Amino acid sequence: MKRFFLLTSIVALLCSACSNNDDENSTGSKTKASLIVTLSGTGGTSARNVGAPTQAEENTIHSFTVYIFANNRLEKTETSTTLSGLSLLIEDLTTGAKKVVVVANTPASFPDLVEGDPYSKLAEVTSYINLDDQTSSLNNGLVMSGESDATLQSITVGTNSITIPISRIVAKIKLGEITIDPAAGVNPALFTLTGVAIIKAKSLSSVGIPSVITTTPFYSGIEGMTVQSPNIRSYLYETISSTDFDERFFYVFANANSDEDNGTLLTLEGTYDGEVMYFPFRLPAITRNTQHTLDITLRRLGTGSPDPEVPSDPATLTVTITPQDWVVVPTQSVEW
Repeated sequence: MKRFFLLTSIVALLCSACSNNDDENSTGSKTKASLIVTLSGTGGTSARNVGAPTQAEENTIHSFTVYIFANNRLEKTETSTTLSGLSLLIEDLTTGAKKVVVVANTPASFPDLVEGDPYSKLAEVTSYINLDDQTSSLNNGLVMSGESDATLQSITVGTNSITIPISRIVAKIKLGEITIDPAAGVNPALFTLTGVAIIKAKSLSSVGIPSVITTTPFYSGIEGMTVQSPNIRSYLYETISSTDFDERFFYVFANANSDEDNGTLLTLEGTYDGEVMYFPFRLPAITRNTQHTLDITLRRLGTGSPDPEVPSDPATLTVTITPQDWVVVPTQSVEW
């Protein structure tokens, strides 16, 4: 009996040891650690004096959520407002290698991640955000994200700290200069410029860590052959005239497709001799947190397209020299 009791005790101890090792391998050491996360890069709580009038709103962070992953599984998450600044102390962590992800200005539709969820869930369809959440009113701020790796030491050594650069998920499309230079035989008095719109903007995006993943359906400011109601959005259209077109801009998700079928367009709307016509210009590949400015020269005023989705061929490119808080893409100069 004594031998049997001793044997079963040894087996129990071995099983217990194996169980503890498994836990430590999946979540890191059981030694406690803490971490201070500070945000940097795009974003801030104070106004800037550089760029468009909306620059301060584009930089504002209302709240942010920190996700800490160990072995690609969520160990802990905490959300903070920026009333106390852009740093957050997170306690009761385990030591070891971590991936720290930050999502700022998260829309209400974004799902709650729970302990044990995989890192890959951030790129799943259930985690997509909608372009409707990034409208020009900026009431909730532009969604931003960033990530970094960290190795946490024991709390007995001290508090760990990390600074994470974050950037906007959207890009900014801006209407630059419009020059009306009629070709010979064209009567400029018959032409009226009425609007500008974004056509075929990606409607959905993941939080994009580290790259943005986008999908259809497309949204447009004007109804065309492929984008129709209910995918028409008023925030993708602005009324303009030949004397009033300054500071017209739009937020869009990344779109690597610059081809005729899937590329995002900026389209001018006008009338010539009472007939409505469109002047669509295909944008180059769009990446997150970039600003694209389009300078347009209209010469063939009476030869616009009957559909806002039928693009012209872009002409030359000129380089802008105005620094912005966005990653500024060279200004695209085009001619119709």
